[in-house]
Amino acid sequence: MYDTWDVNKRIAEAKRLTERLVDHAHYLLDIRENNAIVVYSDQLSKQIPRSYAANAFNVFREAMHQIEMVRLCALWDQAYIDKEAIMTVVELIDDDKVIAALAENARAQYISLPEPTDGKKIDEATLELLKEANRERGEEHATNAAQGLRGAIAAARKIKSSEGLKSIKNLRDKHIAHYLTQSNAERSGDIIAPMKVGDEKPILDGSLAIIQLLYSWVNGISVSFDESRKIDKKCAEELWNGCKFQIEDRSKPTSKNTAAT
Repeated sequence: MYDTWDVNKRIAEAKRLTERLVDHAHYLLDIRENNAIVVYSDQLSKQIPRSYAANAFNVFREAMHQIEMVRLCALWDQAYIDKEAIMTVVELIDDDKVIAALAENARAQYISLPEPTDGKKIDEATLELLKEANRERGEEHATNAAQGLRGAIAAARKIKSSEGLKSIKNLRDKHIAHYLTQSNAERSGDIIAPMKVGDEKPILDGSLAIIQLLYSWVNGISVSFDESRKIDKKCAEELWNGCKFQIEDRSKPTSKNTAAT
């Protein structure tokens, strides 16, 4: 798809898309931390007795879980020029010349020497030692960049073909995004196991690790989602810990008058 693009154009587009992937990952983590309470704990559901309200809560909780699946699957759409997806970045950078250029960018960060803070001129011997130290650090950084990029590419291709992602996408295609009797994958003869609650966690964690690697070595900036997750968790707890339901208990529920589960 990008074979006619030169190296600089591929890198520029990869940088732009990787920045967008970071934004998408932050939003997905917002949803995830809310779902940790709404979907994966009984903090709210245990407050709701058998009632019509229980049906409404079950619908709300299912919708919250489904939007997480939709956003996670969107990160793994097929590579295409207008799709802000992990595989689009992978196809842009999975080229020896592109990886070599990105490694050279990493090396170049150590070319210049720091200016002395006291205004004194650095003597020739010290200057040579600093140059040699920078050269070694640059070579190490370039090697790490090439290895990191190839590692991200391999990890992305592994997740893309994983049974876990196939199960999530099949659920998305058949029951969330569309109402299908068979998905395209099933029609092609693939046997896809039903998704189980919790199957999305390893896919999410793997996606975040890949995006971190891409951002570090394509954009030249380190990023960690750990602090973001802590903030998202605190925000979710601030809301849901203060959310208390007072609903009348119904002793004879109708078909829609069911307890939250």
